[in-house]
Formats: sequence, structure tokens, C-alpha cells
Amino acid sequence: MSSLLISANGLAKLYFSFLLFGLTAKTNLLFATFLVTYSTYSLNKLTDKEEDAVNNPARSGYVMGNERFLTFLAIISYIAATLLGYFENIFAALVLLVPLVTGIVYSTNIFSVFGVPRLKDVFVVKSLLVTLSWTIVIAFLPAICSCEDRIKLLSIVFFFFIKSFVNTVLFDVMDVEGDRKNSIKTIPVKVGISGTRWLLLSLQSMLVVWLLPVFGLFNGCQIILIISIIYGYLYILYFCNSDNHTRSSMDILVDGEWIIMVALYSINSCFGVLA
Repeated sequence: MSSLLISANGLAKLYFSFLLFGLTAKTNLLFATFLVTYSTYSLNKLTDKEEDAVNNPARSGYVMGNERFLTFLAIISYIAATLLGYFENIFAALVLLVPLVTGIVYSTNIFSVFGVPRLKDVFVVKSLLVTLSWTIVIAFLPAICSCEDRIKLLSIVFFFFIKSFVNTVLFDVMDVEGDRKNSIKTIPVKVGISGTRWLLLSLQSMLVVWLLPVFGLFNGCQIILIISIIYGYLYILYFCNSDNHTRSSMDILVDGEWIIMVALYSINSCFGVLA
């Protein structure tokens, strides 16, 4: 269920990106993003079995014995996604391949022959690579369809990069015990949950500074941008503490953020209740 929720959220996130660009969303690219997200997170379940045995025993139990089935689904989903992107143009297909390449690079030991450890085990590298790969997908799929405003493009890249980085680190907070036992150097492992909370709040505050000069670029989306920033503060404060939060609450409130934001946008567009 969590993979489907994350995939639906990826679709909604891309839809909102199209709105920020002022473009009509391309259905094939929306479904391609859904499939890429599903495939990537299915593969992630396979590569993170050791960590999940501590952090998420239910998911680890599901993966054990279903490796072939999950691998098959992931491969078929990614092939279908790449074809959907190719039907748009070759650049869309290449953009959709970025998460796959990134996942291979940071999850495996392909650089071990050069004496470089698995990038996932290098401090901050995993968070930055995951954030960058999804930012490229979400920002550049609409951009390759039609974007002549570089300021708007850079603004959207910055917005989604910060939001994605915050969300990635929040899940590291949830996984801190398993990561510590497996010697994975995440931000929460290195600086603690309290230090992580202040870091994420500082990054979230950068979005407030970002929004002020570019506010007029996103007609029709300003209210949702404001709500998204406020919402980010709330879930940082909620999850970055010592309470024992459930994985399902993190999945719904954080991984479901863009489903919520697109729903609010749709309600506001129909009824004008937020304007």
C-alpha cells in the first residue's frame, strides 16, 4: 500500500509542477512518473532489507520470499514508464531514467574498485542524490514540454529540491535506529534528532525567503504554496521529536503531501474557498 501511496503522491507532485509552470499536465508523463516511483521504491525495498529488519519489520517480512515478484514488477513498471516518456520525446525518457541510475549508483558498490565506499554510506550523499534525482524528474518533465522562463524554472527547481530534501531527511529520522546499527551515516545519526529538527526548520525557512520575490510568477498557485510551506513546518515539528510515531502516519502525512495539496488546489479552483 505504501508504494502505491508514494507513487500517487509522485503523480500529484508532477501535476502541481505543471501548474506552477502554467502548463496543462501531460497524462502520459503523469502515469510515467507514477510507474517510475512505484518501480524505484519497489527496488528500494529489495536493497534495504537489512535496515528494514530493524526500521520496518512488516515491510521486511513482506519482501522476504517475494524478491522475484517485486523485481519483475519493478522492471515491467520502469520499461512501461520509459516508453510513455519516449512517446512524448527522447528527453522525457532520459529524465525518467535518472532515478534508476541514481538508485544504482548510491545503493551498490560500483565504485569499490576505486576504493570508494557505497555512496549510501557516505554522510549526506544519499539524501542529496535522492533529492536531486526526484527534483530533476518533477521540475524538468514539464520544462521540456514548454518552458522559456529560466527564472521560473530555477525557482521551481529550488522549491522542490528543498521540499524533497526535508522529506528525505524526515524519513531518516524514522529510520535512525536501523541506520545507526547498520553504520549508515545519515543526518539524524550524526547530529541527533534535535539537531536535525533545527536544520530542517532552517531549510524550510529558506522557502519563505524564496517565495517573496517570485510570488507573482505562480498565479493561481500562491495560496497552495503558502499552505505547503506552513504544512512543512508542522510535520517537521511533529516528527522531529522523541515520540514513537508510526510508519503509517509518516506515509500519509509526509508521503501524501502532494495528494493533499492538489486536492486543496482543486477545491479552491472549483469553489474559491481559499481565496
